[in-house]
Amino acid sequence: MSFLKLLWKRFTLLCILALTALPLMIIGWTGRKTLYSEYELNPLRQPGLTLVFQGIHDGVYPWQSLIRPKEEGEEEGASAADSSSADEATVDGTTAGAGATDEAAGEAGTAETPVYTEAEDAEVEEMKTLPANAIAGSLDVIPEGVCNPVMQAVDYDVVNVGFLSPDDTEYNTDTEGIFAKNGIYYKLGLVDSTYFTDALFIGDSRTVGLCEYGSLKGTAAFLAKESVNVYNILDQELRYTDHDGESWGAYVEEILEENQYGKVYVALGVNELGIGTTYMYYEKYREFISLIREYQPDALIYIQGIMHVSYDKSSSDSCRNNTVISQRNMAISTLANGRDIFYIDMNPYVCDEDGDLYEDLSGDGIHLKASAYENWDRCLMENAIVTGE
Repeated sequence: MSFLKLLWKRFTLLCILALTALPLMIIGWTGRKTLYSEYELNPLRQPGLTLVFQGIHDGVYPWQSLIRPKEEGEEEGASAADSSSADEATVDGTTAGAGATDEAAGEAGTAETPVYTEAEDAEVEEMKTLPANAIAGSLDVIPEGVCNPVMQAVDYDVVNVGFLSPDDTEYNTDTEGIFAKNGIYYKLGLVDSTYFTDALFIGDSRTVGLCEYGSLKGTAAFLAKESVNVYNILDQELRYTDHDGESWGAYVEEILEENQYGKVYVALGVNELGIGTTYMYYEKYREFISLIREYQPDALIYIQGIMHVSYDKSSSDSCRNNTVISQRNMAISTLANGRDIFYIDMNPYVCDEDGDLYEDLSGDGIHLKASAYENWDRCLMENAIVTGE
């Protein structure tokens, strides 16, 4: 005993180091296949205690070997490190049974199965069955490809500003109701003429021309009249042409009340160019679309942009020019919601790079020649919505 005291007295520091190193060496050696299994140890070059110091550096502490791993069936609350020993693992929100591999359990980490409300759960289920042209989600801006962009035109500085609204005018800002932009969106795509067997086209003299000279007479129905506009369309008797090509006089509300259509196309605006401002036109147009939706709750509604006029017209007429038309198209395009109301613009099919109607497609700079209606037909067939598979 006196020898140990003498040794401690003369070599105190050395004794402290020895007493400290010995248990660390034991911990290192005993833990080399468990706690420190990820570290390499060369016995000829490294003492066992180096494993302990490497572990401390990496956040692995000696006393962790005393913590018992979580057993199957124990309550939740164990750490992420302990949970790797459990028999069940969650992978992409799906619980794997006792037969799941260690690799799958490792990938699962601490992922939790999403919990949805009843309404959200129904939306998730609907998303799983969406057709390829659908886009799910609630957005403030309609995604690209769901509606046509509004074609702009060169301003020839002849416009009577009394027909315009200020550039900062706000049009549709609805967050609820039929014009609100939210829900499931559908992208425009290609269809054939059979798509229009349940369609109704409503419009002015330009739509009369589409009925007479386009390819859809006898397929689609038409309700149109020369000189009609959004301000008087409900008060005038129009010519109704049914799907068989038979025609008679009828009022808009009469036709909408008596029949149900899969699609309703609206093309109004050329006769309003000399009446009121853009906002006045927009408000009446909005009322008309609301009326259509009231009578046709399940129909797809297509807002067709006003067709531009020729360069000769646009550069000389103070009201019938493409500056006014472009502003009004921009206004009514905001009424499209991308779900069941869509904006389509046929101007790229009949206008040059300045946004002017090609001179050779029109005799008066306003209406299409009979042979040019095939361009409108092509626009309709290349910009249609199919909501099913």
